[in-house]
Amino acid sequence: MADTLHSNTGVLGTSATDIIDAVPSSTTETSIGILLANVNSSSQDVTVDLSLTKSGGTLRHLLNNVTLPAGATIELNTKITCETGDVLQGLCSSASSAEFTCTFLRQT
Repeated sequence: MADTLHSNTGVLGTSATDIIDAVPSSTTETSIGILLANVNSSSQDVTVDLSLTKSGGTLRHLLNNVTLPAGATIELNTKITCETGDVLQGLCSSASSAEFTCTFLRQT
C-alpha cells in the first residue's frame, strides 16, 4: 500500500465545494488537518458548514453553522477517514468569504 501526502486549497462558496473530491476505488484518504479562514474584509461574520457524504449518500455534518468572526481562522486537527466514493465538502454563508487548506494522506 502506497502512502502519499497531499494538500488542497480553495475558497468556499454558497453551494457545496469539494475539499476532498470523491475518493477513487481501492483508496482511503485521511484528512490530517483542515484550516478555515474568514477572509471577508468587512466585519460581517460568515457561517461555515463542513460535511462528509458517505458513498451511499448519507450526509454527516462535521461542522454545522459555525460562525467565523471577520479575520478569524479555525483549525480542525481531528482525523477524518474518507473511503471509496466519500466526499468532504464545505460551504459558506457569504460567497468567497472563507478559504480552506486541507492536508491529507492518500493510501492506495
